[in-house]
Amino acid sequence: MAESNSFTGTVSSLRTTYQYLASRSAYSKKIQFACFTKNAFTRVLGAEAFGVTNLTDLNTFSAAKPTGRMIRYDSGVYAFGGAIFADTPTSYFVGRLGSYTPELVEGGDEYKYSWHNMVNTQFIPVADVEDNTSGDINIKMQKMEAMQSKYVEDFNYVVLGHASAPDTGSMGPSVVYSDLPNLISYTQTRTVGGISKTSNTYWNNGAAAITAVGGGGDLDRPLILRRKLIKRMNTTMTYAESTGPQDYLLLGTQGFHQYYDRLQYADGVSTGKGDFGVSSRYDAAGVQAHALNGAAMIWDAAVTVPYGATAATECLYGIHIPNFGVAIRKEQNFLLSGDSTGDMWEKPREHDSPKTLVSSIRTRFTPFVTAMRPHWVAYNIPACPD
Repeated sequence: MAESNSFTGTVSSLRTTYQYLASRSAYSKKIQFACFTKNAFTRVLGAEAFGVTNLTDLNTFSAAKPTGRMIRYDSGVYAFGGAIFADTPTSYFVGRLGSYTPELVEGGDEYKYSWHNMVNTQFIPVADVEDNTSGDINIKMQKMEAMQSKYVEDFNYVVLGHASAPDTGSMGPSVVYSDLPNLISYTQTRTVGGISKTSNTYWNNGAAAITAVGGGGDLDRPLILRRKLIKRMNTTMTYAESTGPQDYLLLGTQGFHQYYDRLQYADGVSTGKGDFGVSSRYDAAGVQAHALNGAAMIWDAAVTVPYGATAATECLYGIHIPNFGVAIRKEQNFLLSGDSTGDMWEKPREHDSPKTLVSSIRTRFTPFVTAMRPHWVAYNIPACPD
């Protein structure tokens, strides 16, 4: 059967047997560790949430206590949305062989706008396992590793609003407006987190259009870019909600990072001091960072321009760490399905046809900000030609 990440919608018929998406649930520290050590941005999330040194080893990470910065685990009361045997439910998750389960939702109408649902499901025909009599290929392990790798990549994409990110639920990022390009946007016209940015100026983030970078020649110094960035950052730090530059994460596109690398290289050659504009804040987490105005600056391949900005340009987000994070449903914190023996693959049932092993990973989460004004974005920076 086809593999996919998330299924939502309605169906016209229902098998009479109610089937669970997973017969047993377990929190997988391995998947969580992989998620917070795979991409540059999620590494920083992990470093802030669990401590930089705890990202160096799975055993250390498993024993780490969350710091409360950038990752928040929330709980609440469950309620079923729609009757279990209804033929036309409001939403569902595809489970084994096309069956579905009603979606678990919070009480009240607000649940639709509270959580994203991200699911990755893998199937293995039993015949494939049985035919592999020599055991030369561990099909179950290979599929599990592929699923985990895809899942942690998609988690990064969804938070950052990657253009090719999968739909993460019946109310995906384009409706919730909680991915990074909407949380820290250029156009202040949407309702984010239930608060209208149009009607409430305190719910507007900072933004600066930088349409020229300056520089040129062998010692290329994009000084216009640097000066406007510092001006925007200094302006933002005058707000009461803001704190010092040590509490900022500057996250850019790859092209922006290469612009800034030109400046660092030129200054290093000119002064003979080497690459002096480097931050060591996330070194232990394996993330190299430049430094701008006292803040650490990184890039991630999944970063896209803010809402309203011109496509195919570069950008830099000024994320105020104390007021930005990802809320994860405590009971569905990188939930990995399996069977009662501890195997992460659920065995087929007698009435299943064809016979198929199934495993899935699920996380319910949403990115958020608790204050809008301390955040800023530089946008419409000319596309880097490098």
